[in-house]
Amino acid sequence: MIDTLVGRSIWDEDVPTPLVYVDRRALERNLQRMAEAARQSGVALRPHAKTHKIAEVAKLQLDAGAIGLTVAKLGEALALAEAGVETSFMVAQPYVGPTKVRQQLELSETCEVIACVDSVDLAGAMIGLDLVLIVDTGYGRLGVAAGEAVDRAEEIATLPGVRFRGIRSHTGHAYEVISEDARRKIAFEDARVLSELATSIRSRGLPCEIVSVGSTPGTTGLASATAFQGVTEWRPGNYAFFDRMQLSIGTATVEDCAVRVVCSVVSAARPGHAVIDAGKKTLTSTLDPYSSGHGLALGRPNLEIHTLSEECGWVRHDGDLQVGDRLQVIPNHACELTNLVDVVAYGVDDTIQGLWRPVARGKVW
Repeated sequence: MIDTLVGRSIWDEDVPTPLVYVDRRALERNLQRMAEAARQSGVALRPHAKTHKIAEVAKLQLDAGAIGLTVAKLGEALALAEAGVETSFMVAQPYVGPTKVRQQLELSETCEVIACVDSVDLAGAMIGLDLVLIVDTGYGRLGVAAGEAVDRAEEIATLPGVRFRGIRSHTGHAYEVISEDARRKIAFEDARVLSELATSIRSRGLPCEIVSVGSTPGTTGLASATAFQGVTEWRPGNYAFFDRMQLSIGTATVEDCAVRVVCSVVSAARPGHAVIDAGKKTLTSTLDPYSSGHGLALGRPNLEIHTLSEECGWVRHDGDLQVGDRLQVIPNHACELTNLVDVVAYGVDDTIQGLWRPVARGKVW
């Protein structure tokens, strides 16, 4: 039945909801814009596939000029490679255990795979692998302190049987500011710290070919031939789809937001209150710290999805909703969306042109 959706409008009552729909024009525009920004800045682009988890979108990113992909988990790389995406993968999250080491070695027979670590002990268990050291430049999640990075890099680089490739950071704290100047300061400081560390690492006679920075707010709108001198690659992810959080901090416009949840009003029994058929299992439970509600309903300025249960969204509105009405909702955080659905529709002008399956969804390993 799902294949019969091709050629139909998302407003057609025969098209079931909730439905995740990607505006392909906006998607391709986002991919081209970031690729061009990277070229202007003299850096390579290694986008994070966690946002979409879709092989076809990954191929579009590579066609636009990406040198490879970032993935959150090794399982995402395995799934994308099996779907025909043969490229260079960086596995952003550290992992433990000999099973995963064997899996990476097997995948490395056909694709370059780079693991990320922030522990010398962990690196020592990864014999035969390419490794990058994670450096914390202010986010406070993963990574060694900048003051320890050169020593840790040397310890890893001199371990027997591993190949030290370089360093990476993650400017997740750029999401915490709404000022473009503040984001620029975070991005430039991140680039400065990593560039200086790379120079110090090389001064000890060690390799450091990869100097990788990431996050969409840390790169969007910051194209400059000199700003990222010393950085070799960017790893933005959310830029492919964008979302309400990016709207709130000013890194995207509504027209940039390529992904929407199409949902239907299934109850309007009380004045000013309605229920839609999209809940936590579709819109996710993530809140945008800069706005209220669970997503932005396009064309409905007086509507708020204020509460979610598992299958339902509770809607506060100005009295103009009826059962059967449809909404297009820009989600608060797009990176969780495709992990929840088996099929993503795509098209232009609200028409479904095809269906994508997020082959890398659910890969917690």
